[in-house]
Order: sequence, then C-alpha cells, then structure tokens
Amino acid sequence: MSKAYLLVICFLVASFTGCMGEDDDDNSASPVGVWYYKENMFLELKENGTAVTPDETGTWVTSGDTITITFEDEVTFKFAVEGDWLWLQLEDDECGPFAPEAINEDDWDGRVSAQTTPSMCE
Repeated sequence: MSKAYLLVICFLVASFTGCMGEDDDDNSASPVGVWYYKENMFLELKENGTAVTPDETGTWVTSGDTITITFEDEVTFKFAVEGDWLWLQLEDDECGPFAPEAINEDDWDGRVSAQTTPSMCE
C-alpha cells in the first residue's frame, strides 16, 4: 500500500516540474546581438557583457527595462526588443530603432515604419 502512495506522490511532483522554472512574465527579450543604424554597424552587445562600437569597447548591463552602457561615460537607456529590432530611448527623448542587419538608406524609413513600435516610444 505504501508503494502506491509513493507512486501517486511521484506523479504529483512530476506534474508540477514545468511550473517551477523561471517566470515567463518577463517580456523583455535579450539585447544581445549586432545592431545597425541604416547601413552602419552601431553597436554589438555580447553575452559576456561587452559592448563594442566601431571605435571603442566597453560594458553593458540590463535591469528590468533599462540598459546601462559604459564606454568612457555611463549612459542609461530604456530599451525594448520588438521582433528582431532593438529600440533605445534616452529619458524622454525619441526612440532610436536599430536593426539586426544593415539596411540601405533608401529603404530605412520604410522598414522602420513597418516595425511594431514599443509602448515606451508612444
């Protein structure tokens, strides 16, 4: 009889295993990647916390919906990844869109307007 109870307990514990991982409520996607503004590489954010531009190397870290990038100075932005685009906003300034690939300057505006703008940019 005790083996039956043990078996039932094992089944109950196993059914909750998938519920014990990280919360899926965190909608922010990772900003890791190479980001372009029009045809130019703007910023690369590496998984190890390294930030690279064509001219310098620094660090980056996120906290919630903010990202702090440090080269000579530390700058904190609000950020969002919508689809496969990165959006950065400095305080109450306009949002800057950054693509995962180089885009011809003639096509840039059309591609940006086709993106879903994050709510922080509205």
